[in-house]
Amino acid sequence: MNDMNEDGQLTLFGDEPEVKKQAKRTHLGGSSNPVVFTDYDSFVAKFTDKAKTTDDCYTPKDVYEAVVKYVGTVYDMTGKVVCRPFYPGGDYENAEYPDNGVVIDNPPFSLFTKICRFYSESNVPFFLFGPGLTIMSCCRFCTAVIVANQIKFDNGAMVKCNFASNLFGNAIVVTAPLLDDLIKACESQQAPKELPKYRYPIELLNVSQMQSIARGGEVFRVERAQSVIVRDLDRFTKASGLFGDHLLISAALARAKEAALARAKEEMLRAIPVELSERERRIVERLDKN
Repeated sequence: MNDMNEDGQLTLFGDEPEVKKQAKRTHLGGSSNPVVFTDYDSFVAKFTDKAKTTDDCYTPKDVYEAVVKYVGTVYDMTGKVVCRPFYPGGDYENAEYPDNGVVIDNPPFSLFTKICRFYSESNVPFFLFGPGLTIMSCCRFCTAVIVANQIKFDNGAMVKCNFASNLFGNAIVVTAPLLDDLIKACESQQAPKELPKYRYPIELLNVSQMQSIARGGEVFRVERAQSVIVRDLDRFTKASGLFGDHLLISAALARAKEAALARAKEEMLRAIPVELSERERRIVERLDKN
């Protein structure tokens, strides 16, 4: 049931009124809880001798600089200073933000929606790294900015990230192919030299193929008389040979294996269709009129 809050405004689901925090503004920025750093190294220095948590920042320097560069293409950064409030021991809610500050940082994803709301309601310009698949949680307060590729962080983790910002006016979600390109061009994101790929004879059976068959709900059985255990092939050029034990199987069984793989693949591609309800279609019709 809908309720009325203390200001006489309609609220949904009986939401309790809450005290909203606002960012502190200053012409100089705080000193004990800084958000402005002269360079990347001075920001990283704030991590020294701090307890590590799962929310610690491992953002590569060149990726961060690429993000700052992108922000400059969608927002006039003339006379602006970049703010980075998210470091171990930092307190983004009680920091002092310069009037000409723009927050560009990688916040803890565990507080992501709360952070987006805080900056949006405080009218602090921001562009934040965000989670990949749950980025839409920010859309109640700002714009979800979508990129296509994962980001490799300094701890080696490959993380699917998107971004959130209040620099895009009334847009609720937008793609950023230019940002994608800038990040992909970073030295830290360059993939190692691609290893050669091999196409093995169908008479060679490995565990991966058996797993694919099993995922498709297929039963496939190999008798000992139909197979020989091998760890290499005479014409395989890789010095280390095959990875793990494989089975060399009869030609007839190999054809049966290929058929089972094809059926399994077809089974895995089947999906249950989900249709919009009449109520949801009426919503879409209203959106079409807009």
